[in-house]
Amino acid sequence: MIDFLESPLLTGECPNMHKAAIGEAAVLLEFAQASAYLTTMGKGPPRILVTREIDWSWARIAERFVGVITDRGTRISRGSEVLMIMDKPVVLGTKTATEVLRAGDKLHIVCIGNEAFVHWIR
Repeated sequence: MIDFLESPLLTGECPNMHKAAIGEAAVLLEFAQASAYLTTMGKGPPRILVTREIDWSWARIAERFVGVITDRGTRISRGSEVLMIMDKPVVLGTKTATEVLRAGDKLHIVCIGNEAFVHWIR
């Protein structure tokens, strides 16, 4: 069941209108950590990348996830460009995603217009 409370767990900006994704959080703070994670990721449930921020160097990593949540960034940041081209749902600029979310959390991210929302799935 998706837990749509009065207010979402996290909010941010979204460059891709009307997108959504459901998956498990993978909290990866550094590029090297994320690269290593890809080698062990294998098959399994869809995953949502949770990180501080991304830029073009993260493109190879981001393409393996169904969505991305970042602490920093806006609709016009470099990370936004990467994900817009990949047509991924994204929540940019949450400020606290890497502090609030834990690996394995089941999440639903929704982009409506330029706004994005993160909900826990319970």
